[in-house]
Amino acid sequence: MKTTQTLLAAIFLVSLAACSKQENTETTSQAPMTEMPAIEKPMEETPTAMLPNEIDAKDMSGNNVEQDASGKKVIFWEDPMVPGRHFSKSGQSPFMDMKLAPRYAE
Repeated sequence: MKTTQTLLAAIFLVSLAACSKQENTETTSQAPMTEMPAIEKPMEETPTAMLPNEIDAKDMSGNNVEQDASGKKVIFWEDPMVPGRHFSKSGQSPFMDMKLAPRYAE
C-alpha cells in the first residue's frame, strides 16, 4: 500500500514539474503569429494553368466526361484531397498518389 502511495506521489510531482516547465516556456516564446502561414491557407485560388484532362470547375454539365460502370452520370472526376480541380477522365491524381474519385449527378 505504501509503495502505491509513493508511486502516485512521484507521478504527481513529475506531472507538476512538467506543467510548470511548459508554463515557463510559453511566457518566453515569441509573440503569436497574426497571419496564417501560406501552407495552411485553403486552396481556393483559381489555377493559372490547366492540367491534361482538367476541365473548368464551373462546368457541371458532365459533357465529354468519361463515365464509370456504375450506370450513374459522372459530372467530373476529382482528387478528394484537392476538391477544387476537376478532370474529365479517371486515373491517378497529379497532386497526390491516389486515384481520382467520380462525382455523380444527383
